[in-house]
Amino acid sequence: MSGFILFPAIDLRRGRCVRLEQGAAERETVYESDPLAAAARFADAGARWVHVVDLDAAFGEGSNRGRIREIAEAGMIRVQTGGGLRSIEDLEEVFEHGATRAVIGTAAIENPELVSRAVERWGAERIAVGLDARGRKPAVRGWREEIDADIFSLGQSLVERGVRTFIYTDIDRDGMLGGPNVQGSAELARHTGADVIVSGGIGSLNDVVAIHAAADDEPGIVGAILGKSLYEGRVSLPQALERIRR
Repeated sequence: MSGFILFPAIDLRRGRCVRLEQGAAERETVYESDPLAAAARFADAGARWVHVVDLDAAFGEGSNRGRIREIAEAGMIRVQTGGGLRSIEDLEEVFEHGATRAVIGTAAIENPELVSRAVERWGAERIAVGLDARGRKPAVRGWREEIDADIFSLGQSLVERGVRTFIYTDIDRDGMLGGPNVQGSAELARHTGADVIVSGGIGSLNDVVAIHAAADDEPGIVGAILGKSLYEGRVSLPQALERIRR
């Protein structure tokens, strides 16, 4: 991945754009009923990518792939998507419907051979792994279960299988607007040598600037995901994009 990228986020549940606090399904706020309109707004603001998560698929409660297909096939913005991608067939489906990059989460931990096969087939640029953690403990299955592993060791083992991009989410910060875990993101990049996209906790333009500044010292930090802060008007996407382009 070249350059620092801001990814506005669309989290889909029952076809609508929502945000959860700390990944808790019962702490949901609905922000928009039309995900395609949200993606168009982000594209009009100058975003090159959108990060789309299928929460229903992640929770094992359904699928929003039809909505994701609408966004991808519209061709106005590159789609990075994850949530419930558990097989080669799942990956084939999202790529056939226009996604640029797929993010494997739980399946990367429970079935690492899937990662090897995916990277071999589509290339490391099109496959990312979502590493979501409380502290250094990874969580899986929609963040409902923690596993007995260390996130840095886990990341290194996945790099050995060809992974070059991680999306690192600090679960305790996600949806809380209290600031991102820049230090943890930088440590993951240093331990693994992979590119890291920062996710969780961004609540202001200053947070975006801080991540971008950290990327100067930590070349492995290559992007950030903006969610709740955009929907609540705490961060202006055009302004944030302009700041990082400077």
